[in-house]
Amino acid sequence: MKNIHLQIEGKPLSLDFDTHFNHVVKINQTLNEGAYQQYKQTGLTYVDVPEIVGITGACENVDTLFKVNNRFDIPLFFSQTGQLSLEQALQSLPGVFTVIHSGRDEEEEDNRHLRQFRLTEEEFDCTLAGMTRKNYDEEKMFIALLSHIQHTVKSMVGAVLKSNSTILKKVYKRDISKLEKILTSEFLRISYEDAITLLNQHHYPGVTFGDDLNTEHEAKIVSVLNKKGEELPVFITRYPKEIKFFNMKVSAKDPKVVLSADLILPFSGESTGSAVREHEYKKLNNRLLTSTMYKLHLQRGGKYEDFGWYLNIIKNKRSNPHAGYGIGNERVLQYIFGETDIRNVSLFSLLNQQTGDWTKKKYGQAAIITAPKKHILLTIGKQHDKELLLPSVKKLAQKQQFILYATENTHLFLRKHGILTSLVYKVSEFGKTPNISTLLSNKVFDLIINTPRREKMASAKEFTDGKLIRKGAVAFGIALITDPEVAVEMIQNLS
Repeated sequence: MKNIHLQIEGKPLSLDFDTHFNHVVKINQTLNEGAYQQYKQTGLTYVDVPEIVGITGACENVDTLFKVNNRFDIPLFFSQTGQLSLEQALQSLPGVFTVIHSGRDEEEEDNRHLRQFRLTEEEFDCTLAGMTRKNYDEEKMFIALLSHIQHTVKSMVGAVLKSNSTILKKVYKRDISKLEKILTSEFLRISYEDAITLLNQHHYPGVTFGDDLNTEHEAKIVSVLNKKGEELPVFITRYPKEIKFFNMKVSAKDPKVVLSADLILPFSGESTGSAVREHEYKKLNNRLLTSTMYKLHLQRGGKYEDFGWYLNIIKNKRSNPHAGYGIGNERVLQYIFGETDIRNVSLFSLLNQQTGDWTKKKYGQAAIITAPKKHILLTIGKQHDKELLLPSVKKLAQKQQFILYATENTHLFLRKHGILTSLVYKVSEFGKTPNISTLLSNKVFDLIINTPRREKMASAKEFTDGKLIRKGAVAFGIALITDPEVAVEMIQNLS
């Protein structure tokens, strides 16, 4: 395995894979132990939560959900958070936590975003903050929420330092005195509204109330608020309600914001999202109906009834008023290492360097071996025919039950027009995979649309490829269309 190139506190460091992986495993283990110790002291109960759920249980960003195929074609997804499952558990317990394997279907992993990561989550009700439903105080609950997050992060960092400070100092040259200081310090706090003012005063005049703060904004806030030589985490609190999840409680003191907080760490940025949850049914229902998320849900075929189970818990007061949060473990690890690239502290990403499971060259192979869908090969000769078929193919590409394959020129033409196909190589392109000859012999295709150029100057190779495709379709009993007008009619019928 190649060396891992890190940037520890801005300084380059290169370690061999095995050594670095060994250290990350041990530090990750103690980080988890630190969180568990804190939860045990707080009196929380560990709860396993499902990781294959319906749309309302998946939460977070609908556009980056991993879809899970199943024999019933039920819309199920790989969960991004266990929040709502933990809220369900509060029907029986006053405080619960879990650690889940979260996933986001990102286009690319980069120094900030992972496709797979660990999420440590807690939900606790007002009885653990010294209140009941009758004397409930939302502001007191919000302060308790921030305290729970601070104690958990401190416990994570403290456990790592207790067991791994020598590794951090000697191998990674990390200045652990900055980490040690957070164990005896209060985390810094600033409201979202004040953060906007601060940014306006520090070279970001265009940021206005209602904007979603990006990584650069968060880093500036942390830099300005920290004294020289310090690396204290920063809570940004009370975000505008329009940009937050519908069940975050709107502040009674300031109805334009919700009782939410993001914890921003040096080096890694946002590590924790949190909020007091709305416990009044009418307010919760209204927030759902007026949310952008709900409008998108309806546009994509969802229904109001999809949220019925959650609304009923609140309506029937099956749980006490409560609050909760989720901590991205790799973001905390990034902070502990002082590393600028989250991939270098992610066990999932490090392991993937060896397996190559996310290599784009594998596009289409999963469909070949697993998906019970219809597979269509498009190999269209003339430019005129490509343009003729384009509107129909666009419609077909929107249907999830079809997997589209194309030879190189057709593939590039369709990609230019926003249609994703799996590239396959012609019979004459020996050694390149996936090759049409192999796919034909394995009877992968359900339909082949092959419209030849039939030009006088067509090369013998091109003629041979087209002829072999057509002969293969006949030999293996695969439906074949060679006329473009007939192909348009067939595709329109399918879509």
